[in-house]
Amino acid sequence: MRICQVHPACGISVPPKGWGAIEQIVWEFHQSFLRLGIESEIRYASQIKPGEFDVVLCHVHNLTETLQKNNVPYYYQLHDHHVYHYGKKSHVYKTNLDAINGSIKSLMPARYLVDYMNPDKCIYFSHGVNTDIYKPGNKKRTRDLLMVANNGLAGDSTFDRKGFGYGLGLAQMLDTTITIAGPSNNQNWFSANPWVFGLKNLEIKFDQTEEELLELYQTHRIFVHPTMLEAGHPNLTMLEAAACGMPIIADWEHDTDFHGAWRAPRNVFEMKRGYDDIIENKDKYVKQALKTANDLSWFNRAKDLIKLFNEVN
Repeated sequence: MRICQVHPACGISVPPKGWGAIEQIVWEFHQSFLRLGIESEIRYASQIKPGEFDVVLCHVHNLTETLQKNNVPYYYQLHDHHVYHYGKKSHVYKTNLDAINGSIKSLMPARYLVDYMNPDKCIYFSHGVNTDIYKPGNKKRTRDLLMVANNGLAGDSTFDRKGFGYGLGLAQMLDTTITIAGPSNNQNWFSANPWVFGLKNLEIKFDQTEEELLELYQTHRIFVHPTMLEAGHPNLTMLEAAACGMPIIADWEHDTDFHGAWRAPRNVFEMKRGYDDIIENKDKYVKQALKTANDLSWFNRAKDLIKLFNEVN
């Protein structure tokens, strides 16, 4: 089997040089395909010819227009939560729906997106995690709560989509330490909420390398992710935290299980209940989180994807 993934373009680097989910997903699939002995390439849409590959997988909706124009059959994977945020009358929804309708099949990393987009074309296919990189270390876990996210919504980087305020509220209720990490874009949220700079036990980190991010996962006890809107359930950071042996307090879609995590809405009292249960049953949560991450490793996800391609083709 020969597989080609469409390069995301727009000046994006694959593999990613910094924060970037689509680039990471493309690269992880590519590496896993190669490990499986599959011929795998990453090309720009205009460079792909009809019949050249057994499978073409595209991750950006507007690039499918080129594939359709050039008569290249393709699979599509949606990554944009804005299709739900803006609604079915929006341009972003309609262009993604066009990409889906023109596909052989389309992969939705969240179950709610299957019916929301087109259940005849869409199937649920979750994200994965690189368990060769993200894994428990031997470092002492000296800090308690960790949040890793790129905050904001619909171009407003001061909007608390990821729930930083709730994580900080939990830390203050517990009188414990918390670290919030992510790209420099998060500075906008902190600048719009100057009250946070007076909080004790708060550390803020920007623009981590992969090695620095791994160290954060390995030196904190519990991952906190009270997000309100995602295109991936679970999302990448939840899987990375789980792979590093971190129990999780988070909110995610009810149709998808995530063992090793306590499901809590954006409510600090419910989040505290989760925290208390995790502390009381830590070994169970750690064991479950590691199993979830192993089951959803990118290598296992790639094997499942190859199986899907063979069944559909």
